[in-house]
Amino acid sequence: MGGGLSNESIVTIMSTSQPPAPPKLPESAYEPIPSLAEQLVEIAAIAGGLAHEIRNPLSTLKVNLQLLDEDWQQVESPDRRRPADPRDVARRSRQRLAVLLAESKRLERILEDFLRYVGKGEIECSPQDINLVIRELGDFFHPQADESNLRFHVRLADRPVVCNIDRGLIKAAVLNLLINAQQAMPDGGELIARVGVERDTLVRIDIIDTGPGIPDELKERVFDAYYSTKKAGSGLGLAQTRQMIRQHGGRIHLTSEPGRGSCFTILLPRLPESSEDRADVPPPVDSSAPTR
Repeated sequence: MGGGLSNESIVTIMSTSQPPAPPKLPESAYEPIPSLAEQLVEIAAIAGGLAHEIRNPLSTLKVNLQLLDEDWQQVESPDRRRPADPRDVARRSRQRLAVLLAESKRLERILEDFLRYVGKGEIECSPQDINLVIRELGDFFHPQADESNLRFHVRLADRPVVCNIDRGLIKAAVLNLLINAQQAMPDGGELIARVGVERDTLVRIDIIDTGPGIPDELKERVFDAYYSTKKAGSGLGLAQTRQMIRQHGGRIHLTSEPGRGSCFTILLPRLPESSEDRADVPPPVDSSAPTR
């Protein structure tokens, strides 16, 4: 990802005079990180989700191993009335072995996703201007948005807003939300990333899309581990995003209206304005270099 913006920037920076209206957050969005008891409930749900994810490929492995055994029993002790053709047995065996290999890889992916989700790696925090972080991420994501026929805009705060964050981790969390919004609009639409200040003590990042929205009955589940409405989804994307935000003492909230779109809002503790001088600022982009 590049540094600051040049005059040739590929990101559309929206006018500071007419920002899109942010959704009003309920008081629950400002509540502290869940208590230990609530986190234990989440852990139990994760364990149940993992067991469910593992059960299906294990069942497939078992069935195919049983069929392999039956095939080779026919070769070992052939039925004289219906002798088994070794070539047919070999062909079927290779097909079953291909299924076994695919399901083994699936189990491996499930385990890797789980270990990545529960991993409590060290985070390296430093004062960072969130404007610069989101602007840099916007430069990175814009070509992908273009390919998906998305009108992608970045709206920054009118002054530096500094948080003590792990820059890479926060980028990964916001990128997850951008990709989630992109996937929700396969036929194109509008996508906005906005930075602002909430209640003076919080930095607010909104990711707004004009996708189909999320029904009320599903909104409470979108952050649950192993919950996904996508056939190929791991069910851990938004759960991982929430975990990354919590590692920074932050919160994430979903506002959505079916038929109109969704807004994921991240709230991060803001450092005092005196911290702006200590914030890490990336080097400016070489204006002579191509932006794509």
